[in-house]
Amino acid sequence: MKKSLGALLIAALFFVAGCGKRGSSSTTDKRFVNVAIASCVRSLDPRIGNEYPSAFVIRMLYEGLMRMGENGQLFPGMAESYEISEDQIHYTFHLRNANWSNGDKVTAYDFEYAWKKAVNPTFAKTGAFTFYAIKNVEACLQGKIDVGLVGVKALDEKTLVVELEHPAPYFLALTSCPTFMPINKRIDLEKSDWANKAGDYFTCNGPFIMDEWKKGDSLTLKRNQRYWNVGDVALPGIKILVVEDAMTQFYLFEKGKIDWFGDPLLGTIPVDILKDNSVRERIQSREAFGLFWFFVNTEVYPLSNKNLRKALAYAINRHEIAEHVLQMGERPAMGILAEGFNIQADPYFDDGNSVKAREYFNQALKELGIKKEEFPKITISISTRVASSRLNQAIQQQWHDALGIDVELDSKEWPVHFTKLSKGDFQVGEVQWVSWLYDPIYLLETFRIKSIATNMSSWEHPEYRHLLDLADNEVDVGQRKELLRRAETFLMEEMPVIPICFSRVCYMKNPKLHGVYISPLKELDFRWAYFEE
Repeated sequence: MKKSLGALLIAALFFVAGCGKRGSSSTTDKRFVNVAIASCVRSLDPRIGNEYPSAFVIRMLYEGLMRMGENGQLFPGMAESYEISEDQIHYTFHLRNANWSNGDKVTAYDFEYAWKKAVNPTFAKTGAFTFYAIKNVEACLQGKIDVGLVGVKALDEKTLVVELEHPAPYFLALTSCPTFMPINKRIDLEKSDWANKAGDYFTCNGPFIMDEWKKGDSLTLKRNQRYWNVGDVALPGIKILVVEDAMTQFYLFEKGKIDWFGDPLLGTIPVDILKDNSVRERIQSREAFGLFWFFVNTEVYPLSNKNLRKALAYAINRHEIAEHVLQMGERPAMGILAEGFNIQADPYFDDGNSVKAREYFNQALKELGIKKEEFPKITISISTRVASSRLNQAIQQQWHDALGIDVELDSKEWPVHFTKLSKGDFQVGEVQWVSWLYDPIYLLETFRIKSIATNMSSWEHPEYRHLLDLADNEVDVGQRKELLRRAETFLMEEMPVIPICFSRVCYMKNPKLHGVYISPLKELDFRWAYFEE
């Protein structure tokens, strides 16, 4: 079944045309857009930097085979056309004429090299699980087979062939994600630390290039004159400041020093500024495919006990948190999949049911063989962001009130917090998680096996994995959805992750700034942005 990009090209033209009047580079090339991020960029290697600050910058610097627009539309990136086999297992991508920022050609060999390096057990990072749909990736990550047997092959400079383990309706969308972006093979082999600083070795293939990087302070991106579609890039560049404090970001925005405030660069807008109605009226908001949740480390005492995890989940009053703590229209989450996925209409458990929470808690005490007064202190690991502190202070109090337990908050700057969770050095860890796909598999996949780096709960179960395996091989849409619903039901029965609230995309922007695309996946794209004076 050959599929050309004709329909996608039409969609892309409609997408761009829908921007309204756009500025041209000749009229806007003196105005950089200024933004602030709340934490430092961890890495600008697409195979490594998959937490939000890094992923945001990576999307501006690189381009995958496909690119995703505001509402999930896919349109051409490095792929000019593609074909999908009748069994939906084999994908053949034909690359356009494109260059790296240093003038080298972008080739199919760069994609093959980047993807296989990403899943090599000696290199694999937290984003490696996103490749699981590709033939032999899981076995490769487990060290069972050589990386050369992974189902990715460049036939020549412009032809990339991918073989999947099973039909994956979301695979094309995956190719727009940061981990699937190419790496300049020649540069990576010559200088492995090329992504650590701006300079001659830093090469990218997206709408912007790295001009300056002062780690922990700022980054400056400039329009990439070698980008294949540079004519559509109106901005001369993007200046990115690292400003962790939300109120400082707000003051910078009010003074016109930055052009964007709020999601997804900051995270949750602080409630202190919402008291001013003139501020609240300027906030734009939309649904998001993400949520606040707790990873529960199932390998540490006493959280290895399922009933204790359920007691903690039932003891949280999410409606109270959404209304009085977050205050931006967030919805209580009694499951991990947002309503937009259309998987489960009814909640999996009662919100704020302290009676049920105590029942589970007492059962857990019996199973643990301890008395209530012997129950140890629980520590919640959080980031230093204001919204995170208030959210977790509320839950700290709710757990104490409902269960009578002592709860401590361990607050660290985001990079340190993320590292602690990644290493399993925590009991309960708060994270704002966002799906990279308009498909429920992305969030559910996190818990398939505990060796997945993003499975910070270190939980796995053969029955849960079996349900996901069945869903992987199910081509009927309705049957696949039912299998995914059963998987989420099982996950919520085991509770290795405690959902809190579904997030929204809430932000303010310079009213003269147009053409910025922000999706329910919290992807922020300045590729088509421009200022209207």
